[in-house]
Order: sequence, then C-alpha cells, then structure tokens
Amino acid sequence: MNYKIENEKYIPIVLCAGFGTRLKPLTNYLPKVTCPIIDKPVAFLSIEIFLKAGFKEIHCNTHYLSEQVKEELIKAAEYHGYNSNCIKFWHENDLLDTGGGITRIYKEVTENSKLKRDAIVVSGDIAADFPLKEMIFQWEQKKTESLALMATKKLNYTRKDATWLDKTGNYIVGFGENYINKNECISSVFTTHQIISHKILEITSIEKSSSINLIYRKILEKKLKIMNFNYPENNYWFDIGTPIDYLNCINFFSKIHRNFEYLNDNLVINFFHSTIPEDLKNNLIPLKETNIKNKVILKFKSATSNNLFTFKNSSSNLDDNYFYFII
Repeated sequence: MNYKIENEKYIPIVLCAGFGTRLKPLTNYLPKVTCPIIDKPVAFLSIEIFLKAGFKEIHCNTHYLSEQVKEELIKAAEYHGYNSNCIKFWHENDLLDTGGGITRIYKEVTENSKLKRDAIVVSGDIAADFPLKEMIFQWEQKKTESLALMATKKLNYTRKDATWLDKTGNYIVGFGENYINKNECISSVFTTHQIISHKILEITSIEKSSSINLIYRKILEKKLKIMNFNYPENNYWFDIGTPIDYLNCINFFSKIHRNFEYLNDNLVINFFHSTIPEDLKNNLIPLKETNIKNKVILKFKSATSNNLFTFKNSSSNLDDNYFYFII
C-alpha cells in the first residue's frame, strides 16, 4: 500500500507486562512475550513492524520478569540490526492491566507536549502480520466521530470474550457472551490491534483495569463510535497462549522462514538471544528420549552442546510435555 504514515501523530505501544499463565510451566521462568518464534521474541514481531514503518520510539510496559523482557528485546533488536534505543520500557510495580498500562504510557509520553497524538496499541504475546498502514489509513479516512478503532476477525461461533459488530460490520457495539443485543449482531474476536484517540485517553484515569472496561465500554456509554477494522484473511495471526497454539505458530513460521536450523528432521530450533535463567536451569533434567516430534525446542545463547533437557516436574509421560531445551 503506497501510503505514508505521519509517525509524529502516533504513539506505538506494545504491551509486555502479562504473566502468560496458560503457557505454564514455561512462563514460570520465562516471560511469554520473549518466547521465540524461530529467532525473534514474539513481542519483537510487532516491534519490528513499527520499526520498519519508521517509528523512532516504540513503548513497552513491563511487570512480570521485567528485566528478562528488557534484556531479550534489546538483544533481539541488536541481533537483527536495529537501534535498541528505539524501544522505551515503562515498568509497572503494580500491574495496571491493559487499560491502565495504555493510559499510563500515553499520559507520561504526552505530559509536556502540545502535540495531540493517538495511540496505536498491540499485544506483545500475539504473533501477527498486522496491517499497520491499512489500519492507519482507515482511521484517518473516518467519516464519523469515532474515538477508537479495533481490528477483529469474524467468528462462526460465540466466544466468552466475543466482540460484537453491528449489522453493517463497520462498528463495534458490545462485548462478551452476555451482550444483550447479540442476536442482532455479528460475532467476532478482537485481534488486540487497535488505535485509540487522544480525545478519550486524555480524560481516562490511570487505574488497574482492562482496556475493554476502562476505555471501550465508556466510549459506548457516551453513545460514541468505535470503528471496526476487518483483519485481512491472508495475514497470519496467532495467539500463542497455550503450548499447542505456540507449537502451531512455530510450525507455520518454519514454512515461511528460510534461516532456521534443525536439531533433526522436522524439528525447528527456536532460540533466545539472552542466557538461560538460573532458576530455569536448576529445574531441568537431562533427556534421553529420542522421539521428540511435535515439541517446542528452545535453545539459549549460552548453549554449549545439543544435549536436551526437560522440566523436572513434567509428567512421567513425555508426550505430555511440549517444551524441550538445549543448554
């Protein structure tokens, strides 16, 4: 798309503060947003889209294992030839959730600025080729007074966290499986890619809450508009929330990525740029099992051999364990 983004009009934010509880036991020791997809932390996939678009600052909130998040994202940026100083980190001593995290970054970045800037926000645990230019183009072409844009994918079933579109598919009208008018609407899932107007962020308080409750429900309560952006069917999108989802994502990337190594046939090595955390190292045991197909193979920069390890407290049935390590 031949469309030039006016970068100075936007604040790009990649959310990196969550616990990743569904990806345990891996996330007991490693932040979910640093989990590698071949040779890039999942959060860096989104950061790189902003960098390629010419943004000079990308803002990331941190909380859980914050130092590991910073180290891995900085080293990944440098490994791939980017200036790591472009990544600005905002630590939250108390987790603010998505809404509070977005609002806090917005207010601190714009505190001494007269420039009105909207926020472009994505979740750092989603592996997606999100169409940044197309989203901004639709946002800037809006014909009505919308205070936000949410990217969604249509569903043929109802999720608990459903996002509901009006009959035209142009606007968001409600959230959740209990939305009262859902029979008159189109069911979709929020891809976590969004643009939020400075007009709503300026009057939103910093508090611990989801962006749905803190920002979006308030927009609808004011009878104002939330634009829908249809996420392109041909653009990949993976939520790596569970081990099988993570494995499916890796398998997809292994088919489009040319510069990966194999441990042996059909096993893709995904590597961390930082060294293995000591608490993880102390909770691994050597693995002698050879049938390791359909596993997530993780390698650390400090690895000195191809010896395999797995969690000490994993199931006695190794087929139940998705995570194997090279250290």
